[in-house]
Amino acid sequence: MAASDFFKSIFAALNWRHLPYLLVIPIILFQALSLAGCVSNSPSLPDLYLVSFTKNITNYPEVRLGYFGACARPSSNETTYTCLSTARSTANVILPSLFPNLPPKSPLVPELTAILSASLLLQSNIFVPILAGSALLFLVALVLLVFLKRRLNNPVPDKLLQATRLKTALMACLCLSSALSFTSSLSLSETAGALQYSGLLVTGKDQVLVTPGLELQILQWVSFGFTLLFTGGVPWLLRGGGGFGDGYDGDKV
Repeated sequence: MAASDFFKSIFAALNWRHLPYLLVIPIILFQALSLAGCVSNSPSLPDLYLVSFTKNITNYPEVRLGYFGACARPSSNETTYTCLSTARSTANVILPSLFPNLPPKSPLVPELTAILSASLLLQSNIFVPILAGSALLFLVALVLLVFLKRRLNNPVPDKLLQATRLKTALMACLCLSSALSFTSSLSLSETAGALQYSGLLVTGKDQVLVTPGLELQILQWVSFGFTLLFTGGVPWLLRGGGGFGDGYDGDKV
């Protein structure tokens, strides 16, 4: 058999209608990583932050902020971060854990306390985890898709109304998930950029340098793009054939 015939047989065996399913794992993974940034010292998580704070001073400590956690390092020379969850915490509570080697009477204590207080305020009031709602709706949509697939594989004329409601709920969840993902990505980019600019308004040793977390922004935008592609591919998945019931047109559901 010629090589061209072999590849033709491979392509003929593939069902291109199932390609959108390949997006499910990256979407869930990227959303989970985005929400888990700065929660622990696990590899790569300290690098997934919303914004970071430091001062325009040599070897000054750095604080990184995530949706549900924070990371810190004692100086710019250090490469190891200490991370923890900030749920229902205050600056005075998490300061000793983030900077365990910092003397209680160090002059850095009030400065870092102020930075942590501002960070926690931003985390709770500004950087609202809208992405969590998007992730939840996407998981609900996957469950609805499984039930709808079973319904289309075994169509029952007396229960077409149930399939119609399932499809409506499925598309509503996916569209809302995409909208929330877009809102989260855009608000993060705009807010982080505004905070970075505001830090430039003060000069000298009191200047707080705010740096947006580009890795997290890229991760969220890619997640939004994949979610949008999957949402657009679902009507294609629900058409007749390809494991959804030959001869049964899902668009008529």
